[in-house]
Amino acid sequence: MIRTIRIVAFLLATVGTYNAHAATAVKFKPLGVTNQDSKNVPLKNPEGVACSPTEVLASDTGNGRLIRYSLVNEELKNGIEIKLSQITYPLRVRFAAKGEALVLDGKSRKIVRVAADNTFVGYLEPQNVPAPANIETRSLTVDAKGNIYLVDILGERLLVLDPAGIFTRQIPFPADFGYISDVAVDQQGAILILDSMKEQVFRAASSENSFKVMAKDLQNYLYFAVSIETDSQGRVYLVDQHDNGVVLLGQDGTFLGRYLNFGWKPGQVFYPAQGCLAGNDIFVIADRDNSRIQLFKIQ
Repeated sequence: MIRTIRIVAFLLATVGTYNAHAATAVKFKPLGVTNQDSKNVPLKNPEGVACSPTEVLASDTGNGRLIRYSLVNEELKNGIEIKLSQITYPLRVRFAAKGEALVLDGKSRKIVRVAADNTFVGYLEPQNVPAPANIETRSLTVDAKGNIYLVDILGERLLVLDPAGIFTRQIPFPADFGYISDVAVDQQGAILILDSMKEQVFRAASSENSFKVMAKDLQNYLYFAVSIETDSQGRVYLVDQHDNGVVLLGQDGTFLGRYLNFGWKPGQVFYPAQGCLAGNDIFVIADRDNSRIQLFKIQ
């Protein structure tokens, strides 16, 4: 039903933010669009974005490179190209400790460490990880202390490493899961994982060794979410790739609203791949099939 409504709305040239399912006063205000670097080279199908209070790092996947932007007065500036031989198909990106970035490369399946000066540091090589020895990372995140969280789809588990890459704990995926695609950590240290196939979010507190359902039966609001993020209020943002929107949940998993819609105009998205929260309540989206990065103000 949602998809049918979207198609009709698009054909009628609906302009602006789609908010028919919103249950709160939260708004996504479009701030701007960036589709090139500082040398005017266009982006091509960016899959990932990482946010800090002052920077946004984009994985310009189709061009096999990264672009580091400065975030100034709610706008993206500069756009410095990072071209490394170790990165040929960047997917997910996250900022880590000391200004470093972690980049999951889709071809090598390795996680590349990039320094704050945009040079190659090395590969993240998890140490002392219990069997199975092989790890297939689907996504990753980093908490405020620099600890690293890996979605290991081969081992069907969530791995936690310290900033040096040494294993500290693991949590098995829930029983009867569908497809775990992403992970986030809230300010209390709770781990959230996203089940794209079964439209569920699971949560494990910092002291727990198993996941419990936080939100389920979300099929009325989303089709196939691929990215999860959480803010200082504990709200959860799910980027719905296949149905072109963002679903907002409360800290208890309750549905708060659905935002954005399919299209090519500013404020609309086409197969979005990842979202992140920057400073000053700015939500950044890798708008993949529009080949651009979009900024929204959460109000």
